[in-house]
Amino acid sequence: MVFNGAVPWATDYPQYWEIPAQRELTTFMKWLMNECDLGLFTFKELTRGIVTGFEQPMVFVRGVLAKGFAFYGETKEEDILIPPISWLSVTGISVLIAYRVKGSFLALFVGIAFLYLASFGLWESAMMTLSSVLVSVPLGVGLGVVLGVWAFSNRKVEKILTPIFDVMQTMPIFAYLVPALAMFGYGPGTAVIVTMIYAMPPMARVTIVGLRGVPYEVVELSHMVGCSNRQLIWKVMLPSARPTLMVGVNQVIMLALNMVIIASLIGAGGLGFNIWQALQKLFIGAGLEAGVAITLIALTLDRVSQAYASKPSTHNIRNVTLLRRYFIWFFVAALLIVPTIVGTMIPSISKYPEFLEISTGMFWDRIVEWININLYFITKAVKTWSFIYVLRPLKSFLLYVPWLGVVAIIAAAGFRLGGLRLAITVGGILALIAIVGLWDKAMISIYLTTVSLFLATLIGTPIGIYAAWNDRANKVLQVIIDAVQTIPTFVYLIP
Repeated sequence: MVFNGAVPWATDYPQYWEIPAQRELTTFMKWLMNECDLGLFTFKELTRGIVTGFEQPMVFVRGVLAKGFAFYGETKEEDILIPPISWLSVTGISVLIAYRVKGSFLALFVGIAFLYLASFGLWESAMMTLSSVLVSVPLGVGLGVVLGVWAFSNRKVEKILTPIFDVMQTMPIFAYLVPALAMFGYGPGTAVIVTMIYAMPPMARVTIVGLRGVPYEVVELSHMVGCSNRQLIWKVMLPSARPTLMVGVNQVIMLALNMVIIASLIGAGGLGFNIWQALQKLFIGAGLEAGVAITLIALTLDRVSQAYASKPSTHNIRNVTLLRRYFIWFFVAALLIVPTIVGTMIPSISKYPEFLEISTGMFWDRIVEWININLYFITKAVKTWSFIYVLRPLKSFLLYVPWLGVVAIIAAAGFRLGGLRLAITVGGILALIAIVGLWDKAMISIYLTTVSLFLATLIGTPIGIYAAWNDRANKVLQVIIDAVQTIPTFVYLIP
């Protein structure tokens, strides 16, 4: 460019100016884990204690649903083995809950979903995944609501948390693994912590939006009847914002299930591990079956939680018998106890029979093989054209543009849109990328993101507009979006 001869450092950031941030961060992490002493305990002991606290509920729920419990005595005859809940019990209770909150249609869907998990030989893996979700989602929702309420009540806290949430949501999933493994070690507790941290920010943001959307009249009426600030938020505003909050719950569920593969790499196991194995061996059908299982779990949890949130409140009926009042709980207890006890004598009641399991793996493998053979000329042409005429020119342009010019342009845009503070923030972030020696890699990421964003906007905007006009299309689209959002990205890599 123009400055290439006069000021070459403005075009390519000099290598001898770079700060070895990677080496310094590695040194700091080693010191933190090996030498940092907090007085009563070391930093490593603190993190190990935290992960143990998260691991215990995970181990318990996993034992109930998937693994069972083993108590070992001095001899083998004294060992006590408690099996997990029967697959029929889990399916029956889930169907009953769905029927109570929404009706027969949702109950039928939940029954088909759980039958899919059992009949495709994915029951134990699915229950391990469900265990992770049942622990991490309530923690993520609870922490998100608390932080959202805190940020809503204090603008300074919101200004501090907003960039933190931005970093948490944009940081690649794999970036969580290294510090998480270093601090918390390998195991299901670490997987719960990583999943909770990754899935929590949308809940906090939605909580802030929901509280701000509560009608002014409701707030004024609460003040008139003498509500304190605490009562106003927790007993009036949060219940009023329940429909908005359920959007956050939906996002937490989707993101938690989207993390299952990454979580499986650090000890969570479950369906994520099945997909990871399928990816390594290029078993397209097996990976797709496990991906569909994750989607069905996500849709089940989302639809049941949404139906429960929209269900009107009911009051207890007086002067009724104890059996009638608590009939549903007696029925749940029967579904829980009877199949589990009978399953100790009849294995097919406790565990779905292996000879009844089915698989469509070969079918999907052959479809992909047929596409590769018969439609290769189309996929090859699209790939070649997009690379030659779109991707490569954009990549070359971004790598050729002087780094100082990019920083100046982005900082000027920030000043124009948000003032001096935004200009300093965005300009400083870009300059930091160059200082730590990651400019070229950042430009490659930007060109990929830019093309993807353009295509996603080009496709998604017309579909969204059509769904806004057509209620039936909106309902169908919501199911498709939930499925696409929930299927782990690794499933797309296999085909």
